[in-house]
Order: sequence, then C-alpha cells, then structure tokens
Amino acid sequence: MNTIQLQQQIEQSRSVLTKFARKFTKDPDDIQDLVQETLVKSIKYIDEYDNNPRIMSWLYVIMKNLFINQYRRGQRRLEYENAHMCDVRAMGYSEPFSQNNAYGKFTMEDIESAMKKLPAESSEIFNMHIEGYKYREIAEYFNMPDGTVKTRIHHARKFLQAQLSTYNKVS
Repeated sequence: MNTIQLQQQIEQSRSVLTKFARKFTKDPDDIQDLVQETLVKSIKYIDEYDNNPRIMSWLYVIMKNLFINQYRRGQRRLEYENAHMCDVRAMGYSEPFSQNNAYGKFTMEDIESAMKKLPAESSEIFNMHIEGYKYREIAEYFNMPDGTVKTRIHHARKFLQAQLSTYNKVS
C-alpha cells in the first residue's frame, strides 16, 4: 500500500476513531479534538507505519497515547496550581475569591429532596444511570426492555428539572 492510499484509508476511518474517542471522553469538543489530533499525528508519522494490516489498532494506540499524555499534562497543571496556592497562603495572602458554601448546601438539600419525591424504582434506575451503568445493564438488573429504562430515565430527568426549575432561572 502506498502512502497516498494509506492517507486516504486513515481519513476514511474518522467515524471509527470518533467511536474510539467516546471511550476516553464524553465531551463532544474533546472527542473531535482527539480525533483530529490522532489524524494529524498518524499522517505526520505515516512513514513509520509498517504495512501492518491492522491500521485501526495503530490509530487506536496513537489516540490512547494522546489521551494519556493530555491527562498527565492536566494532572501536572493541577499539581502546580495547588502548590502555587499553598505558597500564596503560606505568605499570608488569602484566596482571591470566597465560596458561598451555604448556596451549595441548599442546592444539595433541594436535589436530595427532589430525588426522594421520585417513585422508588425510578429513583433507583436514575441513580444507576448517574453512577455510569449502561441502559442495557440497568435493563438486565430490573428485567425490563432497554426502551423502558430510557423512558423512565427521561421522565425522572423531566421531573427533577421541574422540581429544580428555580435553579434554571438563577445564573
């Protein structure tokens, strides 16, 4: 396979790369950035590809390494910012902002109160969804169709939005 054919094959794999990227992040912008960076890096290093028939494996490894490197950079930045804030506090300065912990407390109390008003089964389904269980897993647990789970989660969301509508108006 020549370089031009390989480039075309890489560019045609965008939809599969998007699916791969969803395994690493849920943010749509981050997904597109990760796919784009993977495509750029793969074309940049196309000469290092050894006609291995598993091009998607090669692209996946590139994407995984990009994601890991971005994550590590983010962690180092957080560590630096936290260390810097400790230095600022040690010098006797206070933080440049104050937090309103009471607002957060009232918000959590309102959310918990609204969640208690949900029917027990809907509440349990919604909590499992929040915890990251897939629709299929929830459906198997409750022995019901996926569509029923999706509907119950949708109704729970709408109910909670109505219960917490005052927070939509505040911003």
